[in-house]
Amino acid sequence: MGSNRWVAIVTTIAVAAACREPNNGPATSRAPAFAVSGAPACPTGANFIVTDEASLRAALSAASPGNVIALNGFFAVTADVAITTPSVTLTCATPGSGIFAPPGFSGLWLLQVLAGGVTVDRLVLEGGHAPEGPYVAGTDGTLGFFADTARLTNNRVTCGSPNGECAFFVGTREAVVVDNRFESAGSSTGIHLQSGIDGSRVERNTVVASAPSTSFALGGIRVRDGGDVVVADNDVTGPWSNSIATTNLVGSRFENNRLQGAVVNGIRFNVGPPLMIRNAFHNNQVTGAGSAGIFAQWACSNTFLGNNLEGNGRLPSAIFDATTGANVLVLVGAKNLVIDNGGSFDCNGDGVGDPNIIAGPGRVVHGVTVGSSADAGAARSGLR
Repeated sequence: MGSNRWVAIVTTIAVAAACREPNNGPATSRAPAFAVSGAPACPTGANFIVTDEASLRAALSAASPGNVIALNGFFAVTADVAITTPSVTLTCATPGSGIFAPPGFSGLWLLQVLAGGVTVDRLVLEGGHAPEGPYVAGTDGTLGFFADTARLTNNRVTCGSPNGECAFFVGTREAVVVDNRFESAGSSTGIHLQSGIDGSRVERNTVVASAPSTSFALGGIRVRDGGDVVVADNDVTGPWSNSIATTNLVGSRFENNRLQGAVVNGIRFNVGPPLMIRNAFHNNQVTGAGSAGIFAQWACSNTFLGNNLEGNGRLPSAIFDATTGANVLVLVGAKNLVIDNGGSFDCNGDGVGDPNIIAGPGRVVHGVTVGSSADAGAARSGLR
């Protein structure tokens, strides 16, 4: 199937992305927007070495499964670059190599991954002029493309426009997003995975916002709709609406993340149903959130152990909405304030409410109305 057909088909993903949540000089003259002195060494033995847009597109057209295409230089592409051959690797021939969307870019995404097992590794991806952003990996069986096990590793990425994202994965089971640096000047969402992401991993990424993001419900890392997902050892800083925003996960782990400066919550569960069930939130550090460190709703039987939630001023460390039950929170530090409005929510269907279990130092209060901000709710109840 020709690449033009694939580009046309993936426009469907653009529609999905738009609805994902409620809400020129010579190419060689332009330098990356961030330093690449720390870029990892490039692999050797590539099947194709490319130096411009034309040679990149020709290599992708000629590639067979298992081939490696290495970029030598940092150059512009004028429209979406689609990878449609399974198990292809796109990487660098020299450190700092990559692609960027120039002003007037005619596509949606810088890179589209539309085949399984594709790796994008050790590149500079500058998607600030791409309407959606630098990277999308999408699966849609009815349209005939599958991007399971997509790998985005060791890249340095400039995120999309105010309506865009840093990296968007849809329906990609066992995706791997590891050891990247993402920089946003105010995109809608950051690393965003949704719609069937079982077994995916988001680990050891740095996700930095220099301006507020544009969607209240989303965040620096947004993961939803799957099971056995791992979000671990990430640094998320700056005024994302939420550092981590999640919903509709089962049996997943959020561990050792450092979350700083969210406008709303460090970790936020978005409106359900469906529920967040039996997920583990362990050893995360949340500082500088504008509201609670953790806001949980539509949540049953999750565990919160070893999280440092004291660095959010006089605001609550955690809020458990009325739609929560059977969650376990063990507090760390003596300055915690927890608002627990759960207890009447029936998690197991036996007709009896299931209280949350909260232990450790700090204060726990019940029945506090949380308005536009958790601090306002606490203030109305005289809690300081």
